[in-house]
Amino acid sequence: MLESPARERRLVVAVGPVYLLSVARRGEDTIVQEAVASAVLPPELKLSSERGQLLRNLGFGKSSGRRNWKRRHGPELLATIAEQSVDILTRVYGVEGEPTIELIEDDSEHPENPSLVEAMRKVAKQRDDAARHAMYSEMLNATFLAPMDPEVDDDAEDSEALLAFEIQPSGRPTLGVFSDWASLRLWSPQGHDYAPIHGADLFGLAIERDAASVRINPEGDVGGELHRNEVETLVRAVETFRRRNSN
Repeated sequence: MLESPARERRLVVAVGPVYLLSVARRGEDTIVQEAVASAVLPPELKLSSERGQLLRNLGFGKSSGRRNWKRRHGPELLATIAEQSVDILTRVYGVEGEPTIELIEDDSEHPENPSLVEAMRKVAKQRDDAARHAMYSEMLNATFLAPMDPEVDDDAEDSEALLAFEIQPSGRPTLGVFSDWASLRLWSPQGHDYAPIHGADLFGLAIERDAASVRINPEGDVGGELHRNEVETLVRAVETFRRRNSN
């Protein structure tokens, strides 16, 4: 993993929804191992405080929220880490069965939107109109990571290629997008094919798709859901701006 020329290499060992993820990045001489956060697991697999302490005893730490447990190690500990990984799956998470193992080499440079994430954090804390309007402005200027539906043909319209996270009783889809790669990986640890789409274009595609809503960072630490009326308001703001600048 450390010798691969790719920008990032990810090794995913999983049994059902429980996974251990090892990440190596170009130019770094250590590997980060992640154990799935309890918050995203079904009730029967959530960690007790005692089992969380077992991870801490193995050198894992965890910030608040939905972020994974993490520890960092060098190549000299690989044999120990491999042995501990089996113990983590069975003794800490209590899962049994043949694990799936997948190695992904990723050479992409992913979009980052730190100002958008900060704006969303402010809305979560302040919940006032000024903070919300600032967040909307950041959304229109951000470049989102929009997961693509693997079942859709390559010649499909842009809006039809967007992955539907849920179909509402009305038949309208709920779409989902991400502000950054770390947030996307909380939803899909292996990663997922996505298209980088500017916010001003994204919300127009959502209306074209007749989406009921758009989720920002589903399964992430910071995010939310824009309902149809909010998406329509953003689209009208873009149209007004473009008309003014075309005159």
